Amino acid sequence: MLTIRQLSAVITITIIGLAVAYFLHIPLVIGFSLGLLTLVALIWRAGTTFRGILKSMWEGVKHTKEVIWILALVGVVIPTWTMSGTIPFMIDLGLSVVDPSFFLTFSFVLSVCISMVLGTSTGTLSSVGIPLIGLGLLLQIPLPMVAGALVSGAFVGDRTSPFSSANRLVASSTGVSMQALFKALLPTTIGALGVALGFFLVCDFNGEWHRSDISLHNQQFASGFSYSLWLLLPVLVLLISILLRFKTRNGFLLSIACAIVIGMSLQQMTWNEWLHDMWFGYQSSIFESLQTKGLSNMIELIALIALAGAYSGILERYRILETYMQKLLGETSASLLSATVRTSLYGLGLGLVSCTQTLPIMMTGRSLLPFWEERFPRSQLARVVADSSLILAAMIPWNMLAIVCGTIVGVPVLAYVGYAPFLWALPVCTLLWSLWWRKSGSLSSRRGVGFDG
Repeated sequence: MLTIRQLSAVITITIIGLAVAYFLHIPLVIGFSLGLLTLVALIWRAGTTFRGILKSMWEGVKHTKEVIWILALVGVVIPTWTMSGTIPFMIDLGLSVVDPSFFLTFSFVLSVCISMVLGTSTGTLSSVGIPLIGLGLLLQIPLPMVAGALVSGAFVGDRTSPFSSANRLVASSTGVSMQALFKALLPTTIGALGVALGFFLVCDFNGEWHRSDISLHNQQFASGFSYSLWLLLPVLVLLISILLRFKTRNGFLLSIACAIVIGMSLQQMTWNEWLHDMWFGYQSSIFESLQTKGLSNMIELIALIALAGAYSGILERYRILETYMQKLLGETSASLLSATVRTSLYGLGLGLVSCTQTLPIMMTGRSLLPFWEERFPRSQLARVVADSSLILAAMIPWNMLAIVCGTIVGVPVLAYVGYAPFLWALPVCTLLWSLWWRKSGSLSSRRGVGFDG
């Protein structure tokens, strides 16, 4: 469909457009549009009808529907939780029970536990991340560090939990069972968890908050809100909805409705105030640390995600990248380490261009599986996909998943990614494991034990 030169031009223009827009603080929609228009023009010149292109774009947009819902509802749930008193109450409650000396470690471990149960990074960050970010702000802990701890923990479950849709997508794309996938992921999971836990312990020991006085921070917001245990209900409703496997957007809607009902009863807010703050965000001259963004601030991001969906729809419909798969991996890779490096780079490239997490997982797994099976077990491909295509999406500033995570915690991706060791330790761990596996596999082979692939 496209020559290698044309494909290279599309990828280069897309990445440069997004990068320039990001660093110059121009709307990302503008930067991404350059790549999308280039792709459409080249596909059209190759003989595809314009109607066919529009159809593929629309199919791609429909695949982003759930992400768009989540992003829009995040823009509403944060101000409603704040207005109702839920976030102020949870922050004050946290100040009375959490030891600030090990706040980052606590945030990471709690995020890990919740994400393993929920199986979703967005649900984890929404339920525990929002109040912990507010708590970290009051304790004067750098927010990129707090965000890094929360995102790191959230992606433990997003990648590893059997309840995670991304985890199941890796299994189905590579043709392995959930049990085989868990076993394959265990070594690198343990390695990355060890790195992350050590990282946050060191940060806590060396941080100024290790010597802070928590008594100075108690009851920050009680003078401005009426408190009750009922204020925990919106968060519990969201958690229970996700546990019951409701659609994430339905969980958000139920939580928003619950927050409004409780807030109107306790805080005596008018409908005009609710609608104004849900659209523009919560603003307060008394509690500046509680100010939030609203739905209006999500419009640009929603447009970007829709364009990314259209872009992915074209790539998937016309299988533009699959033609060059075999050239990337080679007829037979010389070693598992070599195959791991090439597969990881391919997953990164897809994440940079497609702006999704789903497409890199599916295309890397399904397209490279025949080549991997010639030499290595499927389980090893599943591990590499989970440790590269799945996780790298969270570190690309214009990727849908990273945008949603950054929006929830209120910290730009590039600001927190250096403090999210689970994300960048996994690719390193998987490279080291591939190197060790090759050596141990060669030793086993010499002892008369063949590969299980």
